[in-house]
Amino acid sequence: MTLSGISELSLFKRRSSGNEELEALLDLLPHPTLIANQSNGRIYFANTQAIQLSAYTRKELSELDLHTVVPTLDQPRLAAALSNGRGPQPFKLVTRSSKTIDVALTFSELGGAEHLVAVVVRPASELTGEKTANEQQKSRWEALQLLTAAAKQTELASCFRQILHAGNLLTGASHMALYIPKSDAASLELGAVWGSGLDFPSHLSGEELRNLGDSKVWQAGKTIEGKLHKLAHAAKLSYMASSPLDFNQASEGLLVAADELAAPPTDMLAMLQILAASAATAAMNARMLEQLSARATQLEHSNQLSEALQDNVQDGLIFLTRRFAIEEMNPAAEGMLGYADSEAIGRPATDIIISTHSLMEALENALQKAQSVDLGEVKLLRRDGTDFLAHVRLAPISDSEQVARIAVLINDLSENEALHVQSQQLQQRAWLGEVTAIFAHEVRNPINNISTGLQLMQINFEEDDPLQEQIKRLQEDCDRLEHRMKSVLSFSRSLDHNPEPIDIGEFCSMQIERWRPRMARNTIEPHIHVEVNTPKVLGDRRALDQVFTNLITNAIQAMEEQGNGVFAIKVRTNKADSAFVDIHISDSGPGIPEDLRKRVFDPFFTTKTNEGTGLGLAITKRIIMAHKGEIELESFPGGTLFKIKLPTAK
Repeated sequence: MTLSGISELSLFKRRSSGNEELEALLDLLPHPTLIANQSNGRIYFANTQAIQLSAYTRKELSELDLHTVVPTLDQPRLAAALSNGRGPQPFKLVTRSSKTIDVALTFSELGGAEHLVAVVVRPASELTGEKTANEQQKSRWEALQLLTAAAKQTELASCFRQILHAGNLLTGASHMALYIPKSDAASLELGAVWGSGLDFPSHLSGEELRNLGDSKVWQAGKTIEGKLHKLAHAAKLSYMASSPLDFNQASEGLLVAADELAAPPTDMLAMLQILAASAATAAMNARMLEQLSARATQLEHSNQLSEALQDNVQDGLIFLTRRFAIEEMNPAAEGMLGYADSEAIGRPATDIIISTHSLMEALENALQKAQSVDLGEVKLLRRDGTDFLAHVRLAPISDSEQVARIAVLINDLSENEALHVQSQQLQQRAWLGEVTAIFAHEVRNPINNISTGLQLMQINFEEDDPLQEQIKRLQEDCDRLEHRMKSVLSFSRSLDHNPEPIDIGEFCSMQIERWRPRMARNTIEPHIHVEVNTPKVLGDRRALDQVFTNLITNAIQAMEEQGNGVFAIKVRTNKADSAFVDIHISDSGPGIPEDLRKRVFDPFFTTKTNEGTGLGLAITKRIIMAHKGEIELESFPGGTLFKIKLPTAK
């Protein structure tokens, strides 16, 4: 038996009954109810629902007054509430654990000698009384609008919050929670919460989910199953309902609704399942968007990689449509054929790829058979009419059903031809070097004999003999030939160095002192600067002496005609790599013309018409390279600079 309302309580009040009977009668009421003295607010009786809500015992409540449980309900406000009618009014109820709950209180006078008043506690959502059908329809319409808006959210967390808000409007539950899968897929974590004052568990284990595989409603007094029901019991909740997002797999997520006061609506599970389906759809859409985004990123990276390969590959690459029109060309193909990509797009392949080979026949064969075709080495014509040797291949690119494009790969072999010619030239030079060394060695003996004969003739003839001048010229020619033969032999023979640690600063100072007299005769001012703590270099003294002799001699000869020249040597540790030492040798001569700078290190190249073998700088570079160093030339009108880099001695 239950009572429909507090109005029936007075019928039982007229009977002479004990407290036990009155308390049993109060327990039949559907909502938490307190009976108190209207004059002082002292609480006399409370039903079981009020005890569960407030967390006080029945005895503790009988020793309190209404003002303790509802702090804002003092004597004047209680009198005003009774005089203003019986409609529900908003108040805050404080539980035994100091938790504050928004409630709607309805007051009814019971009369009697003690002026009793009944206080009925309802959810705050019922401030205007029981929701009418129109109000429920309005809330549900608003909830549907929220669900529609939630589906358009790009952020999954915002979508979940709107779904929970819609759940609050649909069910009236003051607490909503949504659990979503963790990364390990074996448990759920708390993804979104609606309402405050209830601490939902941060995660639910796989074992916990086995008890929540179906939609269910727990109410006070029922069997407790799992962590969520323990929370509901401890928080004195009226009910807690849950529904999995996927009935086939509880680990996909869980939707939870709960309330402290109100009973669950009759269609609670149906509404929860609708909300769960919305959340599941949102999660699935988010996963699909994430996968699509990842795929788009992967395709973008692949496209960037493809473009980078096309732009940087040395082979020419041309894409053709099924009708053999040019669709795309990479920069290498543009350079080979002389056409810009924008000029070639849309034009027939035979207008751009002009060959002595029948290209059209090969293209049709590749299209029909969907197989690669190797044209081998063919001659192609550039835009300017010149031809070049190339290796051409055709590669059809198929989609799921047919050939969509044809790739034409062009490997320019003209550079290989040039390398082949250069290799032959190098072989000829090597052979010529061997022959030259043999020739120089064989010629030196006759030159020595001629020189010895000239010396005897010079001794036997009188000093004033007219032949003495001619003998002198012949002797100078022999000396010049001897010097050139020595240079040729020095360049042609293999280098055999004995490297040792050398104080390069001291070595350069000695070179300056050695050449200072000759520089003074030609009014050349020498300078040297050695950086402090410059490390020693690893080198062969005799070979490096030849390097400095060649460079200093060239510098003096470049400045001897102009007078007042400046010669400088600067030694320091290489700033970019401390394992090397820089030696900069400069002069203030006229400089070397730009068209000759690239040839100064070539063998037998010289700008001196009457003297010089053209081997000095070639031998210098060879020695520096044998030391695992580098030498560079910089020249400009008014000066020449040789930059030498030698490894340090470890």
